[in-house]
Amino acid sequence: MELDFGWILTLFVIGFIGSLISGMIGIGGSIIKYPMLLYIPPLLGFAAFTAQEVSAVSAVQVFFATLAGMFAYRKGGFINKKLVLAMGIPIIAGSFIGGYGSKFLPDSAINLTYAVMALVAAVMMFMPKKETDRADYSNVSFNMKSESTVVKR
Repeated sequence: MELDFGWILTLFVIGFIGSLISGMIGIGGSIIKYPMLLYIPPLLGFAAFTAQEVSAVSAVQVFFATLAGMFAYRKGGFINKKLVLAMGIPIIAGSFIGGYGSKFLPDSAINLTYAVMALVAAVMMFMPKKETDRADYSNVSFNMKSESTVVKR
């Protein structure tokens, strides 16, 4: 793969636009960047990424976008530390297992999984919320015992 200016500029623009949108609406970014990385470079005449490569790039981007978003949301008091700590270990474990396991899957399986998850996310975005917005997110409660039970299973 040749790293010419056009290739680097394409990746920069994809990275910037995907991260701008993901930071603005508070998502990891893969729902935006995955299809951009998969389809835009070949449309512009550059080498195509495999689904595994796109997943790896998306995972790194999600990490940094999440980290940057966390600092921004922390200043606003929107982070529930107990919930973050309770979910952190299973999230890290699932990410490592999923990343490792993806190398055993064909591109079509990864793309199908992504498509199903993106469709589910799109449908869920239009579902009505059951409660009103809270002003103080630091007081959001959750049942630690049932969360721990689900994680142990």
